[in-house]
Amino acid sequence: MDLTLQLTTVDWLLIAAAFIGLYSIVLLPLQNSERWKKLGITVWCLGPFPLALFLRTTRGLALLDKLSRPKRLWRIVASAGVPLVILSMSYFLAIVLLIAYVMVREPPEPSSYNAPRNILLIPGLNEYIPFVWGWIALLVTMVVHEFAHGILSRVEGVRVKSMGIVTFLIAPVAAFVEPDEEDLFGTKDKPAIVGKAARIRILSAGVISNFLVAAVAMLLFFGPVIGTISPVDRVISVDVQGGSPGQAAGFEAGMVLLNAGGVEIGSLDGLFSSLKSGTTDLKVLYNGQEQDLQLAGVGMRGIMVASVFGGSPAENASLPAKSIITKIDDVQIGGLEGFRNYMNTTRPGQTIAIATADGRTYQVKLTSKSDGIGFIGIGISGNAVYAGGVSFQEAPSRQFLQVLKAIPTSGLQGFTYLLGLPFAGISGFTEKGFPGFSGWLTAIYEPTGWAEPLGLKFFWIANLLLWIGWINLYAGLFNCLPAVPLDGGHIFRDLVQMAFERVVSVRDAERLTRTVVALLAWLVLTSLVITLVAPFTHWISI
Repeated sequence: MDLTLQLTTVDWLLIAAAFIGLYSIVLLPLQNSERWKKLGITVWCLGPFPLALFLRTTRGLALLDKLSRPKRLWRIVASAGVPLVILSMSYFLAIVLLIAYVMVREPPEPSSYNAPRNILLIPGLNEYIPFVWGWIALLVTMVVHEFAHGILSRVEGVRVKSMGIVTFLIAPVAAFVEPDEEDLFGTKDKPAIVGKAARIRILSAGVISNFLVAAVAMLLFFGPVIGTISPVDRVISVDVQGGSPGQAAGFEAGMVLLNAGGVEIGSLDGLFSSLKSGTTDLKVLYNGQEQDLQLAGVGMRGIMVASVFGGSPAENASLPAKSIITKIDDVQIGGLEGFRNYMNTTRPGQTIAIATADGRTYQVKLTSKSDGIGFIGIGISGNAVYAGGVSFQEAPSRQFLQVLKAIPTSGLQGFTYLLGLPFAGISGFTEKGFPGFSGWLTAIYEPTGWAEPLGLKFFWIANLLLWIGWINLYAGLFNCLPAVPLDGGHIFRDLVQMAFERVVSVRDAERLTRTVVALLAWLVLTSLVITLVAPFTHWISI
C-alpha cells in the first residue's frame, strides 16, 4: 500500500515532469524556425521552456466577413449584453474573493475538491468533468467564444490577422482569433481605430456568446430533457464495512441492485424478504456492468445515520456516521416511524442504549430539544436494510429530480448551486459530484414520452446539453474577472478610464486607471493563489 501511495503522489509527478521536459526538447527546433512560421506554426514558451504550439491559418477569414454583414444587429446584441458582462464581473469577483476569505479564515484540509488539478476545467485532468462530454463542450465553448470576437472585430472594422488553435502535447487546449492589436488597442505612435465603446463590445462578444449558448443549452436541459425523465424504483448499496463478508464478496458503495434470487427488487421491503436464508444471490449493476454476487448474512431493518452533530450526545458516545440503528433499549426500531415513536417517549437527561446492525451498542445520554423531548444529535438519511456488512437504501431518485427541477426557479441561490453542482453533487445522493446521467444513475431513471424510443441514448443528449451549458457558463464567468489578460481585465480598464475621464484630464485618467487595474489584477491573482495554496496550510488559522 505504501508503494502505491508513493506512485500516486511523488513518482507520477516526476514522470509527468520528465515527460513535459522531453516534450519541450522536441519543440526546441521549432522555436525559431522560419519555415514553420511560414506554415503558421509557432511555439509558446514559459521562460526558456517551449510548451505549446500555436497553429494559425487565414482560411475562414472570409467566413468571418460574411457572418459580420448584419453589422447593426451585432452591435445591438453586443451593446445589450455589456450590462450582463459587468454584472457577471461583479458577481464572480465577489465569489472569488469570498472563497479566498473563507480559506484564509479556515484553511480546508487537502481533498479532491481543492486539488490543483481540479481548479482547471480540462477534461481528463479535472476528475469531476467527464472526458468525452467535457472535451466536446470545451471545444464548443472555445469556438463560439473566439468566433464572436472575430465577428465583432470585423463589425467594428478591426482587421483579423488569423485564427487557429493552441495545443499542449497533442491536445487542443484553446482556440483563438487574432485581431490586429494596433487596430484594437493602438500604440504610442498610432491610436486605435476604434473607440472605447466599440472595443468593449468586441471584448465582451466572447463572454456574451458563451452566456447565450449556455442559456439555450440549459433551457433545453431543464425543460424538455428533464421533463421526459422518470424515476425507476431501485435499491442501492450505500456503504460497505471494511473486512466484512460483503466486502470480501466484492460489494462496493454505489452498486444498483437489480434482483435477489432471480426476483426483481425495487424496494427495501422486497430486499428484506429476500435476505432470510443466510446467503442470497444478488445481481447488481456497477460501472455499466452487471455482476452476480453472493451476500452472506440475514437482513436487518433500521435507519441510517447520515451525520453526527459536533458536540452532540451521539458524538460524545462515539456513535459513527453511516451506522444502522436497529434497536433502542432493546426495542426494535424497524424504520423512521418506529424511531420517531420511541424518541417521543424519551426525556432530556435520560441514557438510552442504541444498538447498531454491526453488533455494537452505544450508551447515549440525551440532551433537550425545544419541545422537551430527548435529543441524540444525528442526521438521518432514511430507512435502511443491513446484511453482511452492506447497507442498502432505496435510491432517492424522485427527490433528486425535484432538486434539479427547482434550480431554474431558485434565483441567485439556484444559479450559484448550479455552478457547484458538478463538484458538490446533491447532498445525500451524489456527494462526490454530479457527472451527468451516466453510470448507475442511468439504472434509476428512464426516458418517457418523445424520448422513450431513444432508450439509453437519450442520456447522451442530456449529458451533452448539461456540459455544453455548464462549461460555457463557467468559462464566460471566469473570463469576466477584471484581470488582464482576461477579457474582463481589458473591459474593466476601459470602463474605469471612461469614468475617470469625466472628472479629470485624459493623462490623469490613464495614470489612475493603470493603478486601479494593477491593484485589482493583483487582488484577483492573489485570491486564486490562495485558493490553490490554502488547503496545504490547513493547520494554520487566524
